[in-house]
Amino acid sequence: MGKVQAFERNCLYYVATYNGGKLCIIASIDTTSFFQSKLLGFHGDDGAMFTSNLDLVKVLRQFARHGQEKRTPSMRVGVNSGAVNLQTAILLSKLEILDDEFFVRQRISSVYDEELDVQSVVRPPLSSYDITSAWEQYTARVQNRHVAKEALKVVGIPTAVHYPLPLNRLPSVPHSSVTLSRRDKTVNAVMSLSIRGYTDLSVPKDVVELFNCVA
Repeated sequence: MGKVQAFERNCLYYVATYNGGKLCIIASIDTTSFFQSKLLGFHGDDGAMFTSNLDLVKVLRQFARHGQEKRTPSMRVGVNSGAVNLQTAILLSKLEILDDEFFVRQRISSVYDEELDVQSVVRPPLSSYDITSAWEQYTARVQNRHVAKEALKVVGIPTAVHYPLPLNRLPSVPHSSVTLSRRDKTVNAVMSLSIRGYTDLSVPKDVVELFNCVA
């Protein structure tokens, strides 16, 4: 039997760190997304794969090109993947400012951590001195979620509830015998705030003020 390669699903953590090292070097193959909300997001949905294994490089390139190494034939089952010129131009431009955007996201998350009224409004994400998050979203448990969402919506500040159902209640994998009581409670309370590297720091301060008022 061949060796099973470990995949790391990594939407943002090519810039995140753990104990001073990059998180995207743990597995044999690392994948990332260029979806719009990501640090390297462009107009569309695409991604990339990373590996330091030269044998796997050949396999991954074939997989991304209809299974082909050359024009024909297909050496394995593959997919049609690739960015158009406009998407590539956006991606290359974002790579130039990646470190700056990462720094701004850290500052915005710090504003939320320090100024949100955690006693009455939110329970912020867990953090650790060993980990530097890439902060695609700032997701917290919020009291009066509907009220908070509507208050922010009125002034044009977007929010999101990305996973309204726990895994065991998804139509694709229903399992009535499984109970996830903590998850059921959490999905009804969490709300995500977008953290963009182009955001003026006055915006998260406005969010904080509204949150603390509607609690």
